[in-house]
Amino acid sequence: MHTYTRKHSTTILLFFGLLTVMAAAASCSGENAADKMRREKMAADSLSLIRAKQTAVYSDSILNTLLPKADSLIKFFSYEKQENYEDHGYYTHRLLTTQKNTQRQFLQAQTDDRGALIVQSYYYGAKPIDHTAVRLEAGEVYAEAEGSRHSFEAEGVHEIVSIRDEDAKRLLEFVATHLQERIKVTAHGKQKAVYYLQNNEKEALRQTLELSLVMTDIATLENTIRVSNRQAETLERRLNKARERQISDNNQNK
Repeated sequence: MHTYTRKHSTTILLFFGLLTVMAAAASCSGENAADKMRREKMAADSLSLIRAKQTAVYSDSILNTLLPKADSLIKFFSYEKQENYEDHGYYTHRLLTTQKNTQRQFLQAQTDDRGALIVQSYYYGAKPIDHTAVRLEAGEVYAEAEGSRHSFEAEGVHEIVSIRDEDAKRLLEFVATHLQERIKVTAHGKQKAVYYLQNNEKEALRQTLELSLVMTDIATLENTIRVSNRQAETLERRLNKARERQISDNNQNK
């Protein structure tokens, strides 16, 4: 099972930069324009360093509340990644894998480990319908989307229409909104095929949407932490060089 784990970050002392700058400023007397500019730059960098570290700590705290949620959902999914040509793997609800749904019409949803969604409409029959769109109906309301089709023949005709990103999300949101209602699925093409989602299928699609949202938040927070930590490292190096130069200048002036 592909799970997420992360250790809590250690407590960060946020104010050492400002204290150092304040002490340096307090010792200054009769500073020239270059010294003043340098001191102001150090103060600005110190504030930026504090903000970067605060952002990393806050994002890490939120991330650690999401990881258990992701793990609680992932246990219902299988994970597959083609290492040779895929940068990201995909989660498929175990109820909706192709192995468990051969020779039938059904909707499958997947999310990758960044939260990107794919909804796939599977058609199986004696004759092709050349479908390129899917329409979901619950009473008088509906949602529909188009996608790209792949087809082949193996003991019958198989057609797979792939719908991605916001269109896929819109279909899954429709299912989640009308979870307690009967949802009619129509595969549209030169011909059409009609069937109804079973209750366990609706729940599996809803869980895929939920996992996608959690994975999106996790990916965003992890990127924020990486960016903030890199920024903090850059600022710390710059401040250390500025302090060393300040000490050197002070020694020369004695």
